[in-house]
Amino acid sequence: MMTTTHAYRDYVFRIDYRPEEPAYTVEFSDIPEIITSGDTLSEAFANACEALDLHLESLQKLGRPPPPFKHRLVVQAA
Repeated sequence: MMTTTHAYRDYVFRIDYRPEEPAYTVEFSDIPEIITSGDTLSEAFANACEALDLHLESLQKLGRPPPPFKHRLVVQAA
Protein backbone atom coordinates (compact mmCIF):
# COMPACT_ATOMS: atom_id res chain seq x y z
CA MET A 1 0.00 0.00 0.00
CA MET A 2 1.18 3.52 -0.78
CA THR A 3 0.05 6.44 1.39
CA THR A 4 0.64 10.15 0.89
CA THR A 5 -0.38 12.93 3.26
CA HIS A 6 -1.47 16.38 2.10
CA ALA A 7 -3.06 19.56 3.44
CA TYR A 8 -5.54 21.89 1.78
CA ARG A 9 -7.06 24.92 3.51
CA ASP A 10 -5.29 23.70 6.66
CA TYR A 11 -7.18 20.38 6.68
CA VAL A 12 -5.01 17.29 6.49
CA PHE A 13 -6.01 14.38 4.29
CA ARG A 14 -4.49 11.09 3.28
CA ILE A 15 -4.53 9.42 -0.12
CA ASP A 16 -4.15 5.63 -0.12
CA TYR A 17 -3.43 3.38 -3.06
CA ARG A 18 -3.67 -0.39 -2.90
CA PRO A 19 -2.54 -2.33 -5.99
CA GLU A 20 -5.53 -4.67 -5.69
CA GLU A 21 -7.95 -1.73 -5.93
CA PRO A 22 -8.27 0.39 -9.08
CA ALA A 23 -8.57 3.78 -7.36
CA TYR A 24 -6.77 6.14 -5.01
CA THR A 25 -8.97 6.72 -1.95
CA VAL A 26 -9.05 9.91 0.13
CA GLU A 27 -9.61 10.22 3.87
CA PHE A 28 -9.95 13.47 5.84
CA SER A 29 -9.07 12.74 9.48
CA ASP A 30 -11.05 15.75 10.74
CA ILE A 31 -14.03 15.39 8.39
CA PRO A 32 -15.02 11.72 7.96
CA GLU A 33 -18.15 12.79 6.02
CA ILE A 34 -16.00 13.56 2.98
CA ILE A 35 -15.63 10.52 0.75
CA THR A 36 -13.87 10.75 -2.59
CA SER A 37 -11.31 9.03 -4.79
CA GLY A 38 -9.58 9.24 -8.16
CA ASP A 39 -8.07 7.06 -10.85
CA THR A 40 -4.68 8.76 -10.36
CA LEU A 41 -2.92 10.46 -7.48
CA SER A 42 -3.37 13.89 -9.05
CA GLU A 43 -7.07 13.25 -9.73
CA ALA A 44 -7.59 12.09 -6.14
CA PHE A 45 -5.87 15.25 -4.87
CA ALA A 46 -8.03 17.49 -7.09
CA ASN A 47 -11.20 15.64 -6.05
CA ALA A 48 -10.24 15.98 -2.38
CA CYS A 49 -9.81 19.75 -2.71
CA GLU A 50 -13.12 20.09 -4.54
CA ALA A 51 -14.94 17.90 -2.01
CA LEU A 52 -13.57 19.97 0.88
CA ASP A 53 -14.57 23.23 -0.82
CA LEU A 54 -18.11 21.94 -1.40
CA HIS A 55 -18.41 20.64 2.15
CA LEU A 56 -17.27 23.90 3.72
CA GLU A 57 -19.55 25.89 1.39
CA SER A 58 -22.53 23.72 2.40
CA LEU A 59 -21.78 24.25 6.09
CA GLN A 60 -21.56 28.00 5.54
CA LYS A 61 -24.93 28.05 3.75
CA LEU A 62 -26.46 26.13 6.66
CA GLY A 63 -24.99 28.63 9.13
CA ARG A 64 -22.75 26.00 10.72
CA PRO A 65 -19.12 26.58 11.66
CA PRO A 66 -16.37 24.68 9.88
CA PRO A 67 -14.98 21.65 11.72
CA PRO A 68 -12.06 22.40 14.02
CA PHE A 69 -8.55 21.42 12.96
CA LYS A 70 -7.42 18.44 15.01
CA HIS A 71 -4.53 17.38 12.80
CA ARG A 72 -1.63 19.32 11.33
CA LEU A 73 0.79 18.47 8.57
CA VAL A 74 4.32 18.85 9.91
CA VAL A 75 7.18 19.19 7.43
CA GLN A 76 10.68 18.57 8.66
CA ALA A 77 13.81 19.71 6.83
CA ALA A 78 16.29 16.97 6.06
